[in-house]
Amino acid sequence: MGRARGIEIRKKSIRILFMWRGKQRKETLDLEPTPTNVRYAERLAAEIKVKISVGAFDYRTYFPNSANAAETPSEVPTFGSACALWLETKGRLAAATQSQYKNALEFWKLKFGAETRIDLITHGKIAAAVGSHPWPSAKLCNNYLIPLRGTFVLAGRDMRELINPLEGINNSKHQKTPPDPLTIAEMERILSDMIERFHLQVAHYFTFAFLTGMRPEEIIALRWDDIDWNNRTIRVARAKTFKGRFKDLKTSEVRDIDLVDRAINALQAQKRFTYMKAAEIFENPVTDRPWHDERSQRDHYWKPSLKKLGIRARRAYQTRHTYATTALMAGVNPAYIARQLGHANAKMLFTVYAKWIDAADRGREKAKMEAVLRFHS
Repeated sequence: MGRARGIEIRKKSIRILFMWRGKQRKETLDLEPTPTNVRYAERLAAEIKVKISVGAFDYRTYFPNSANAAETPSEVPTFGSACALWLETKGRLAAATQSQYKNALEFWKLKFGAETRIDLITHGKIAAAVGSHPWPSAKLCNNYLIPLRGTFVLAGRDMRELINPLEGINNSKHQKTPPDPLTIAEMERILSDMIERFHLQVAHYFTFAFLTGMRPEEIIALRWDDIDWNNRTIRVARAKTFKGRFKDLKTSEVRDIDLVDRAINALQAQKRFTYMKAAEIFENPVTDRPWHDERSQRDHYWKPSLKKLGIRARRAYQTRHTYATTALMAGVNPAYIARQLGHANAKMLFTVYAKWIDAADRGREKAKMEAVLRFHS
């Protein structure tokens, strides 16, 4: 008895040895171990190894009478059906997130084939698909890998012998975009331009955005009964998806935001347009209906205003960062700012806005060090 090149030579037969679904398999060929048969078995073993490596091995084709061949294609889900099953498990997510996951899986189905058995999609195939695609950004690649990983993890729980082919395929490193807030002077110029050129509701909307730091999807979901006029607060309890549907907040926690005088004034001025409708506070002045999402405000008012004023282009979301950095520069307690923004704690604030926190002391911390060093000199 001996072994050579993926085969085991026995007294009256030859065995083919190979790894399949995480286990070593041994299949006996009804052949005498003659030199000719041994060479044939070696070629067959090599062929099987190649087929397995590229995800094209079908047990029944090579060993139809083997007990292992009972794992028929009908018992192994297709990649498309596995994707559909995983998406069903995400039915409680926001519609926007579900749509993004669905788009990502459609991309992978084009790459690997929706009708391909999921166990035939190998690590090598996935690595090649990830590495060869011209991703617009590393972040997009990472986002597309999320549902793909989820699909294989779920399938692996149903098929114990399925090895997750994404093991070892890591997320790409990507540079996070830092906050790019506007100055107070730029904010005032933008609001003045909006008052001059656009409907007053546009200026009210962006004034409120600058002075509360709320996310756009939270602002367009605000209703008049969310305001506590006596305590000068507004309750943030919901958000709107990009399809105009209501959803839970990003943090899943309702919060009350303190309103400064100017924010209160913007709400008072907005009353004449939407208060009697008993619906959302802010609406599109063109349609006289609540804002569907943030795109119209951004494309029709924000971008044109910055362009006209010669202010460097940035996302309308920077109104949120402007609120945070303005508050920090004014010396407002970071924990208070974090609560206003809806962060669980001040940790994220220190991480994202460290540059402005350092600047907020206006040299006080440096002066403390100078005093200590002078004392000991």
